[in-house]
This record gives sequence, structure tokens and C-alpha cells, in this order.
Amino acid sequence: MDHASTAFDIAERVYATCRRLGIPPTPENYLLWYTHCSGDHPALSRMIRLLEENGDPLGPERCRELYERFFLRSDMERTVARCGARLEQLMREVEEQLQGAGRRNEEACDRIAALGGRIARDGDPGEICRLAGRLLGEAKRVAAELRMLSGQMHAKAAEVATLRSSLEQARREAEQDPLTGLANRKAYERRLRELARESMETGRLLSLVVVDIDHFKSFNDMYGHKVGDAVLRVVAEVLRRHVRQDDLVARYGGEEFVLLLADAGLDAALAVAERIREEVGARHLRDRRTGRDLGRLTISAGVAEYRPGEPLEELFRRADAALYEAKRTGRNRVVAETEVSAPDAAPLP
Repeated sequence: MDHASTAFDIAERVYATCRRLGIPPTPENYLLWYTHCSGDHPALSRMIRLLEENGDPLGPERCRELYERFFLRSDMERTVARCGARLEQLMREVEEQLQGAGRRNEEACDRIAALGGRIARDGDPGEICRLAGRLLGEAKRVAAELRMLSGQMHAKAAEVATLRSSLEQARREAEQDPLTGLANRKAYERRLRELARESMETGRLLSLVVVDIDHFKSFNDMYGHKVGDAVLRVVAEVLRRHVRQDDLVARYGGEEFVLLLADAGLDAALAVAERIREEVGARHLRDRRTGRDLGRLTISAGVAEYRPGEPLEELFRRADAALYEAKRTGRNRVVAETEVSAPDAAPLP
């Protein structure tokens, strides 16, 4: 049997399974059951067989749990999936409540209109008084219905706000380096795209600084990873103090950091990088537990200015080449892209 025939056969089994279990063939459910039926995920299939043997119902909620467990790779993805599913459910609930309230209000309005017509036609004071009482009752029922609907809408709005907060928290955590608390490479790349687009549209200046801790590997090997992590946090804190609201400082990877400086040309960015280098170099490191003198820490930095319209990789390449030049010529230096004359190469440790 060829690949296409096999895929169609598996797809038919998936749809038959969804009908049998009473679950909708959403993309998530289809992926779950296609993977099981194809035998591509033994751990998933073992779990499904175990649930079936134990008589556990494989309904929509259980399928969602299996999808999150076997297909979502991170807490952020699980949060997004849960919030998305709940938002979809909330939208259905709101639509049903509004439709139901609309029908009931239309029926109440028809009854009120009919009572109003009878009052206008009837001349008997007693009958008019009775009809007025019924009219008042209908008005009260409509008012109660609206109050109940308003309360439901407020509750839904509060839950949506909570879900939005959860999604925003997940986004922040996905773009944060857990060790230093700085932005991570993903956040850097997103912000770089934003600032580069703005630079092309408005002419706003933008510069990139690439910072690397000198001899960090040797330092880490000599004093241990815990001390190395502490050093990374110290440097991160210094960098954080030198950025403004529209700037971004991120841990690019290992002992390398990047700064995106908005409204800063090459000279301004060089001045920022030099102040950072001086502040880091003035730090005298000591092990708090043992009191051991760890010496002084230094950094090297390369600086480049964005040229509107150029590939973003080219901006980083020039700043990284300047960083290499700083390393090659002695470290503990800040070098501008205009000072680079040596061929590009990987930075020294």
C-alpha cells in the first residue's frame, strides 16, 4: 500500500474513532488520534490503551489533557492552549446567552405591547388597573433579566481579563532568560524587527552593542558554575542600568549579551558601551561564602549602527566582527564597526 493510501486509511480510522467517542475532529484531536492510529508515538499509544483498559472515558477533556502532555513542549504552549480553549468556550456561552436573552426580551416586548393595546381600548377602571399590574410585572421581569445578563457579562469579562493576564505572563516568561531575568534571544529578535521597521519608516537611529565577558570559560572552570552564574547576574544588572525605556538588553547566549539602543547613532552607542565597560571593570569580585578574592571582571564590546533596509543579520555580523576585534587587540575594550580591518572570525574566549 502506498503512502497516500495508508494516510487515507488512517484518516478514516481517526474519523471513525472521533464519531465513536463523540469528540469533535479538531486539529488537536485529529493530530492526537492520527498519531495513535499510525503507531508513530508508542508512549501515547500505551497511555491510550491503559485508559481504555481502566474504563476511563476518552472524551474531549481527556483528549485535551493527552494533547497537552504529549504534544506541547513548554509551559507557555500549555498555557496558550488552555486559555485559547477557554476563550472559545466563553465566546460560545456569551453568544448563547445573548441569543436567549434577545428571544426572551422580544417575547416580553410583544406581551407588553399587547397589554398596552388592551389598556388603550378598555374603559373599565378595574380592568385597566389589573392590566397595569400585569404590565408592571412584565417590566420587572425584563429588568431582572437585564440585571442577570449584565452580571453574567461582567463575570465573563472578568474571566477574559484573567485569561489575558495569564497569556501575557506566559509571553513574558517565554521571552525571558531565567538566570539573569533579562530578555532572551527570542525577545531580542522580535524587538530588533520592530525597531528596524521603525527606523526604515521614520529614520529613527538604531545601534547594536554586542558584549562578551572576557575569559569567562576559564573563570567558570576555575571557580565553578555557581560563581559563574553569579557573574552573569552581576553583568546583567550593570547592563540593565544603562538602557532606557525603548532600549532592550538581552542575554544572547552563554556569556554574550546584546543591547539595542533606540535613538542612538554609533557615537552615542559607543559612549554607552564604554560606560558599561568601566562600571563592570570597577567591580571587585569576592566569594560571599568563603571570602575568597576572585579578582576583577572585564568585558569586551563591539558596536554597529543599523543601516535602514539592510538584512538584520548584517547588523549583527558587523557588531560581532567589532567584538572580535576588541578581543583580538587585548580585550577589556569597546570597538566600533568603523575600526574593524581584520577578517571576520569567531570571537576569542
